[in-house]
Amino acid sequence: MASTAPVGEACQRRLALGRTERVRMPPPPPPPPPPPPRPFSRKPSEPAAPSTRAVVAVTGVTVEDADALECGVCFLPLRPPIFQCEVGHVVCSPCRDKLAPAGRCHVCRVAVAGGEYRRCYALERLVDAIRVACPHAAHGCGATPAYHALDAHRRACPHAPCHCPGERCGFVGSTVALQDHIAATHSWPCTTNVRAGETVSVHLRDGLAFLRVHHHRRRGSATYSDHLIMLNVTREPYGRAVSVLCIRPHAAAAAAAAEHQVSPPPPPAMQCELLLVSRFGYDGDGGHCRSHYQKSEFLIGCSDLADGLPDREQSFQFMVPRCVVGDDDEGGIQIHVRIIVIN
Repeated sequence: MASTAPVGEACQRRLALGRTERVRMPPPPPPPPPPPPRPFSRKPSEPAAPSTRAVVAVTGVTVEDADALECGVCFLPLRPPIFQCEVGHVVCSPCRDKLAPAGRCHVCRVAVAGGEYRRCYALERLVDAIRVACPHAAHGCGATPAYHALDAHRRACPHAPCHCPGERCGFVGSTVALQDHIAATHSWPCTTNVRAGETVSVHLRDGLAFLRVHHHRRRGSATYSDHLIMLNVTREPYGRAVSVLCIRPHAAAAAAAAEHQVSPPPPPAMQCELLLVSRFGYDGDGGHCRSHYQKSEFLIGCSDLADGLPDREQSFQFMVPRCVVGDDDEGGIQIHVRIIVIN
């Protein structure tokens, strides 16, 4: 019994010594608080900023139900801003304004919270990301507008086809391709590198002649640079008639847009100045005209020639008397032409 006490006391002293020599580590510091969220500076009515991610072309993708990309009220392609009810039925902005007094969704009849539809930013981003090829890609257009902007692009696309003015010629192509076709196939004279506002001297004979007028201007989403001007000289009982026409794609749609003031903006109008100064001329009885001065200013009509050459009676004609030009077409007409683009 006497031998166990020292052993117990030694154990107690050893345990006490271990407690006094133990180093207590301080507790770890608490994690830093998360940074505060950045303020949302964009107004609800503003569109989302475009993404900087790389564009990835996905092949083999088709849209089986095009109605999913259209407004359920007006059936036009959805474009930002897009709105939705509490259930998720979407409408475009003009239809949202028309349905607002009802206070209920046009599909599910659920009351709209607060009397207003909510913005659908996810669908806005989706419809902006769906890109389609221009229907005039075969004529040189490489644009890929958004699906909801395709119709506006098609009405303003400078690569829309025009028709050849030649009889029994079925060529259809852009104005650039048409100019090459005119020179290569028909050998009609064409004066190039003519700047808008510049006066050029052109030698005209019976038939067609062309001017390529350069004028770079951007209107809305459309860019107009070169204008193909056609001059048509026809023989009339009292001399020669000169008519001027601008060959331009979708001219009928542009005229309708100008009349109703809708997008896309119409192309710029053009004015033509024709000046004829002749020192010597002849009449049918062998007499001659010693001097002749004639000048006209008029607006130029436009056509894509889909219906052929326009009726000469419906367009302005620059009449040159027979005593100036003569009965034959050997000498032709030397005329000064100036094309002015009206802003």
